[in-house]
Amino acid sequence: MPPVPRPLLTFDLDGVICRPPFGINPGKGQHKTREGEGSRNLLWMTERWRYIGRKPMPGAREGLHLLGERFECQVVSARSVDTAALTASWFRRHLALEVPLNLRPGWHEKPAQFKVRRLAELKPVAHFEDDAHTAAWLAELLPAVFLIDWPRNRWLELPNVHRISRLREALPVLERLLGG
Repeated sequence: MPPVPRPLLTFDLDGVICRPPFGINPGKGQHKTREGEGSRNLLWMTERWRYIGRKPMPGAREGLHLLGERFECQVVSARSVDTAALTASWFRRHLALEVPLNLRPGWHEKPAQFKVRRLAELKPVAHFEDDAHTAAWLAELLPAVFLIDWPRNRWLELPNVHRISRLREALPVLERLLGG
């Protein structure tokens, strides 16, 4: 008999698992729009180099290992697919993990558009995010969104958006959500 699949959790990467550059998580996400096309800007063109030397968020390693005992865990990040090898290496080096990576294939989709599209396909029970705009949109589709607490996203309050400081803080909510 095949093993019973574990419920799926998805995680944004930067600001959730990986520290943002200089520990600063800019932008509030209050004036972003859902429509339109992404842009090919300097940030997109320097994707491969922007992630070198970054450390994990506090509690990321322990939290991912703890959640990974009960859930299938995948990353859904707006990072370019061109960073896949670097990102996989970062996970092995810093977190001692190999996780499936769902990375943005091109700049034409905005980050939130990519995440919404991909999560609609994956159907996780919850997603971990740091961007309030993306979290609000995903909250329309998913049972739960865990928003990593940053000063810039404190304006968002929705019933199924749960603010946490560390990944492990999601476990009691997930247990209630799944009836266990």
